[in-house]
Parts: sequence; structure tokens; C-alpha cells
Amino acid sequence: MESLLNILSIIGSLVFVFVAIGLCIFSHELGHFLAGKWRKLHIDAFSLGFKPFWRKKINGVEYRLGYLPFGGYVELPQIDATDEVPKSADGKELPRAKALDRVITAVAGPLFNIIFGLIVGTLIYFVGMPSDTAKMREMTVNHVDEKGPEYAAGLRVGDKIVKLNGKSFNLSWAHFVKEILFTVDPVRLEVIRDGKKMEITYIPRINPAAPGSLKAEGLAWPYFTVRIPVEVIPEKSSAAAGAGIKRGDIIAAVNGVPLQSPAEFQHLLDMAGESELLLTMVRDDKEYTVKVRSEVIPGLPEDFTRYMIGANLAQTRAGVTVESAVFSSPAHKAGLQKGDLLISAALPGVSNPEPIKEVSEFITKIRSFKDTPFVLHFERNGKKEQVSISCLKVVPRTIGVSVAVYDHPTPWELFVSTIDMSWKSLRGICVGIGQKLGWTERQSSLKPSHMSGPLGIGTTLFNSVYRSSLMTGIYFMVVVSFALAIFNLLPFPVLDGGHILFGIIEIIFRKPLPTVIIKGLSIVFVTLLIGLMVFVTFADGRRLVRGFLPEKKEQLEQDKKAPGELKGSESVKKTDAVR
Repeated sequence: MESLLNILSIIGSLVFVFVAIGLCIFSHELGHFLAGKWRKLHIDAFSLGFKPFWRKKINGVEYRLGYLPFGGYVELPQIDATDEVPKSADGKELPRAKALDRVITAVAGPLFNIIFGLIVGTLIYFVGMPSDTAKMREMTVNHVDEKGPEYAAGLRVGDKIVKLNGKSFNLSWAHFVKEILFTVDPVRLEVIRDGKKMEITYIPRINPAAPGSLKAEGLAWPYFTVRIPVEVIPEKSSAAAGAGIKRGDIIAAVNGVPLQSPAEFQHLLDMAGESELLLTMVRDDKEYTVKVRSEVIPGLPEDFTRYMIGANLAQTRAGVTVESAVFSSPAHKAGLQKGDLLISAALPGVSNPEPIKEVSEFITKIRSFKDTPFVLHFERNGKKEQVSISCLKVVPRTIGVSVAVYDHPTPWELFVSTIDMSWKSLRGICVGIGQKLGWTERQSSLKPSHMSGPLGIGTTLFNSVYRSSLMTGIYFMVVVSFALAIFNLLPFPVLDGGHILFGIIEIIFRKPLPTVIIKGLSIVFVTLLIGLMVFVTFADGRRLVRGFLPEKKEQLEQDKKAPGELKGSESVKKTDAVR
């Protein structure tokens, strides 16, 4: 049953990819079509989808429906500035479109992408989209890797980060990291330590322990983590509401243990059983504490008892690794640490136990042991070790709160953030190229290989739905629509921005550029565009293939490419969240 649901989830995610990309392209072409109709330009055809199976001509325009619903297209022969004498599909000569008409028609495509993004963005605003964490105005450092540039610059556990690059913030952890990745030159963190303000300045450095595929991308992922508070919404008449917890309050710690994620909160809740919990709460930037007892989640089947060791696991190319051990859990008491590679688990006396390959297999196996102690073999820093451990009998519990964090950005905020991200990406890549060629001393970890084409966009859309939620997928669809508009407005021949530029030049000088110049420029930029598409598609393909490469082989390849970088990454997550 589980495998069937997984197959259906994959199919549904693939359908979403084609629909999302199709809508973005169709809205763009619809803008050109409506503008062409308004300006009374000749339109040969307007198609919804490709490979037409239905055609009908109405008022001189052939409307088509295609088998492949990946977007659409409109045929406007009078817009092509490379033709001295435009011709219709049947070979009839047409008058050259006026410069203003060409500009308006060219602008309409990107404009409709923006309008489409703003309309769909309202859905995100009202419904909300899952966020990795609640937005934070300050972040307390939980861990600093001593090998990282942040530690060398003076960042320490317990420091409260209140400003990033001289500006106050209200960001989730993911967006905070994104700001660091897009920073050119030194990152400046203003922190408060022992009541005193101080500034930590450092040059970001490639982090070989970055999560997921970001490790292989060679990005300057932070060498530090922060405490992640959990924002809650209490239910009526629940234990949480009875304790005085209100909507929007944040759980910062449980029994004095700072939270790292909502999943850790649930782990602590489950493993505490009927014991009373001391919750450190934050409301309006002020802390308060409450005591509350959890209860078994109502409506669960009687046999819903789980046997757990209290470890967050990740599926990596090396195998199953430990991401973290919940405080006071069997895994924590047994000494398991982040990066430990699990080898096998078996009851005492069993020789040649089967190796651990999948997270799901490991969970199924240890649950079969129930609370009987078993031997867990693992590898840490290349050395094989073993420990005796037993699962804790756990029944899922609740204090009557929802811990899902949702962000509600306005459509305009989404548009502005896409522009900002596009600009910072382009700037970072240009600085990275200049740094590589020795043209500038400024520094950036961004490279041309970090760009994505259709394959990468499709992969992102697929993963956003398959591994997260439909609303996350819709969010990325909005970003793609905005990005498509921004890209097409670049003033290069063959793009809408090129048509707009040529039209404006003609309006100003009252004379079109010579066709031979436009044709020459178009050939050059078509060649460059094709080259760019091949390059980014190759980079996207490498990201896909990389997921199938053995961990050690890939690490050797990375080490050869970056001999001066730090070595010794223990694990790479294959997915954003592994339960």
C-alpha cells in the first residue's frame, strides 16, 4: 500500500511539473496574443499545447489544441525584426509592424507572467506555505564548527545575532542562510554577548559538510547553527491553552533543552510520556515558563505504539547516518553523534547481521526488537564501533498544539524577493568569475554552474511537491513565472527585451536599425543562448547524476577539484527532511 501511494505521489508530482511550467509559458504567450489582437497585428496561430490534434480558424487566426500540454505559442510574423518583409503562414507579404506596436506586444508577454504570478501569489498569501522555521528577529547560536571561518572570527555558542550585514532582520533560518550565500565580500554579524554588542566579520568559505546537494555545489554554507524556536497554535480546551499558551507563542526549550526543530519537540514530547514538561515560551520577545502534561493523541488505534531510539536519521549516498540524537533519549544516552554511519543492528548473539541500507528498513528492524536490547554497529570518523541500545516504548502524545509553521508573503513581496534574488545571483556569479580570472579581489562562492535551466527548474518543482507540499510547489511556480518575466526583459536580441530595445531605438531615431545588424546580433546571441542552455542543462544533469554516485567516489572528486578546502564531511542528506 505504501509503495502504491509513493508511485501515485510521484505521478502527481510529475503532472504538477508539466502543468506549472505549461501555465507559466501559456500566460506569457497569452500576453503576446492579446496585445497583438489589440494592436491589430496579423496572427497566424495561437496554440494551447504542442503537437496539435485540433485546429479551427476563426477571423483569420488558427486556434490549436496540442497533445503536449507544456505551455503554448503564438505566431506573430510582424514582430520579427530580422525580416525586411514579414510574411504570413500562407506566404502573403505583410506590412512591417510599427515600433510602438512591437514594443507593446513584446512587453505584454513578461507583463502577463507578472500578472499571473501576482494572481496565484494571492493564494499563497491567504493559505500560507510551509516554512522551515518561524521568522526570527534574533538568532541564538547553538553550535559553531571550530574549523569554520565564523569560529576563527570570534563567533561563539550563546551569541545572539541581531543584525546581518548591518541590517536588522525578520527571517526564517533558510532565508537567513540565503542572505549569507548571496553576500559578496565579508559577512558582518552583529551579536550580543554578555549584554555587550560586538561585530563578527568573516569571509564565507565552502563548507564540505553542507546539507544535501549543496555540499557538491561548493557553496559557502554557514559553519554554525542556531536554536530554532517552534511557533505553536493551541487548540481550544487543550492542555496548552489551559496553561496559558496563545496563538503565535514560541516554544524555545523543553525541560531546559533548546529546540532545534519541530521534529525534536515532538520527540521530546513523546519520550517524556506522562511526566510533567517545563516549557520555555516566548511571547512578544519576552520569555515565560509553563508546566504542562501531555496526553496520548486521541483517536489512535490501540496498536499504534512505536519503539524508538530517539535519533533523527538521514538517507545519504553512504547509507543511513545520524543527524542528531534527542536529548535524554536512548540514542543520546548511548552516545550516538551527528555523522555516525549506521552499519547493522541485531540482537545479541546474531552473527553476520544484514547491513543497514535504508532508513525505513532500519526503523522496521528495531521496532521488531521492541524494548529488547540490541547491538548497533556504526562507523565514526572511519573507525567501526558498537553500542548496546534498546528502544523506548512510545505512544505519540500531544499538548494540543499545531507546530506547523506557515509563511504568508504578499504577492508583491514575492515579486520583489524574486527580483532581489535574481540580481544578487547575477552579481555573485559575475564577482565569482572576476575573482577566478583575477580581475577583482572581491569574493563570492557563486559560480555559473549554480544556475539552472528547464531541467533544474523541473526538478525543483517536482521535489517541492513530492518532498514538501502542494503550496510549496505553487510558491516555486510563482517564482518561475516572475523569473521568466525578468529573464525575457533582458535587452538581448531573440528575447522580448531585445525587441523592446530595437523598438525604442526606432522610436527615438525614427529609423529602424539596419536588418543586417539585427540579424548579425541575433545570430551571435542565439549562439550564446544555446551555449548557455547547454551549459546549465549539463550542470542540472550533473546534479541529478550526482545523487546516484557513491559517496566516497564523489568526495574524492571534490577533493581533487578543491585541494585547499577542508576535508572530512561525514554525511550528505539526500532529502530535505527524513523522519
